[in-house]
Amino acid sequence: MNLYRLCCLVVATIISSILISNPVLANENSQARVNVTIEGVSGRSETNVRNRLSIYTYHQQAAPGISRLRYLHEMAYRDIRAALTPYGYYKFEVDSSLELIDDVWQAHYRITLGPAITIANIDIQFSGDGSNDSAFPSLVTRLNIRPNAQLLHADYERAKSRIRSLAAERGYYRARFVKQELRIDLESYTANILLELDTGPRFRFGRITFSEGHLDNDVMERFVNFEEGDYINSNELLELQLGLSDSDYFNRVEVQPLWQEADDEYRVPVEIDYEPILRTNYQTGIGYGTDTGARVRFDLNRRWVNSRGHRFNSQIQLSEILSSVAGSYIIPGRSPQTDQYAIRGLWTDEDTGNTQSERVSLGISWQTQLNRTQRILALDWLNERDRLDGERRDSSFLLPSAQWTRVHTENRLNISDGFRIALTLRGAAENAFSDADFAQATLSGKIVHRMSDRWRLLSRGEAGSSLSSSFDKIPTSLRFYAGGDTSIRGYSYRSVGPRNELDEVTGARHLLTGSLEVDYEFRPNWRFAVFVDSGNAFDDIAEPMKTGAGFGFRWQSPIGPIRIDLAHAFSDPGDSIRLHLTIGPDL
Repeated sequence: MNLYRLCCLVVATIISSILISNPVLANENSQARVNVTIEGVSGRSETNVRNRLSIYTYHQQAAPGISRLRYLHEMAYRDIRAALTPYGYYKFEVDSSLELIDDVWQAHYRITLGPAITIANIDIQFSGDGSNDSAFPSLVTRLNIRPNAQLLHADYERAKSRIRSLAAERGYYRARFVKQELRIDLESYTANILLELDTGPRFRFGRITFSEGHLDNDVMERFVNFEEGDYINSNELLELQLGLSDSDYFNRVEVQPLWQEADDEYRVPVEIDYEPILRTNYQTGIGYGTDTGARVRFDLNRRWVNSRGHRFNSQIQLSEILSSVAGSYIIPGRSPQTDQYAIRGLWTDEDTGNTQSERVSLGISWQTQLNRTQRILALDWLNERDRLDGERRDSSFLLPSAQWTRVHTENRLNISDGFRIALTLRGAAENAFSDADFAQATLSGKIVHRMSDRWRLLSRGEAGSSLSSSFDKIPTSLRFYAGGDTSIRGYSYRSVGPRNELDEVTGARHLLTGSLEVDYEFRPNWRFAVFVDSGNAFDDIAEPMKTGAGFGFRWQSPIGPIRIDLAHAFSDPGDSIRLHLTIGPDL
């Protein structure tokens, strides 16, 4: 027993002596933390060093075991080299240290960069069917790698990726790099890039087949924007996929090129498989808007009436100010994605407090798209009964019209940048089934500009003018009014314009309104806005502008922005603050 105690005492004495003589080991299991400092690099290089530096994973964390910590410190040079070479820095010095100071392991790395390697020569060649394809040399001129520029490995890899993507996009299914070399010469401190892409054969579209479904094949063929024998372009396949998916005919669509079934002439069959969407769609809703009051709405949409792809849409809306019944029978055109013909009808009953009108219109329209601009040509017959100057009037007009609209934005429901512009022309002739000669033009636009991550600037404007030698015969629906949620806030709906002896707003020949608004996102999906609106509906350009201003809140809901505004009409002294509530996209 005495021998056992003696052995234990000897072991304890040895361990104590080691710990006393080596304070590093004594602190190995203490609560020491790690602090890593890096000097001499900045920007992307510094970020990459931090990401690559293994010891940095313990920065401001509890230290690992001393052996592990020293190993990571010894590997720091290797990590720094791996982080800097992608930016062309092959020559550099690292002054490093690792010290325990006040229970904190201080790992310090001072980096002294040498010059960056520059690109001396770039040799990119193409063989195969693509050797005469001008798209490849054109792409080369747009790549980020340039002679005499700093070598960035990411740009080199990105260049190869863009070349591969272009080859795939243009139908070179078997394209491959037969040479891809990045030669680093440390004596001249330059880099040479050698790339050769063998494009192989260029494939063409083969036979196009459709699965059996609810639409005739000749209707489906009108969606296809290429012909058998054309060179394959993946963008055209993507456009076809998106066009079919957005058409509201299908629940599922797959556009699949069958590369493995290509024939000896490199023609690739294309198979389009789809499932029909639910044929009839019903929608109901209730809401409130300060321009319309409380409202209820019912929609019935027959997504396809027959195998020719014809549709029928109808809508009933009842509200305190405006009630309507609308219906349209739609026939797809040559390109169903963008072209359609419609036979349409509309009944409305409107009472704004200033004017009362009941109108019926029947018409036909042709909608198409030209260079991202939607165009609608229409011919409508309008019969309107209104009350003006204390008298009931009945008028009829045959109205040809043309409208051009362009909207540019990435996300219609949550817009950070974008614009909308629209031009409408319409008119009538007294000797062509109309009660008076009439011509009118309206131009409107809106811009949303993101000034920073949280700030946006929104500007809006509308201008219109009417020409008629018998303006007193023009019904109220064809005249201009201002005021309301989307016009001049602070004024009630259609309350701004010329007035008669009964103090009724009679509607004007001309219109000019504008708005500036700034909003700030103070929390996700919530914005605070301040705005000023100004304008007028007038017969005489000398009439002063009406101005309203205020503030409001916007909530980015799943169905789009909901806006609540409080505005004051500064041009009408004594008017109270007015509430405005609107729902819908900013453009």
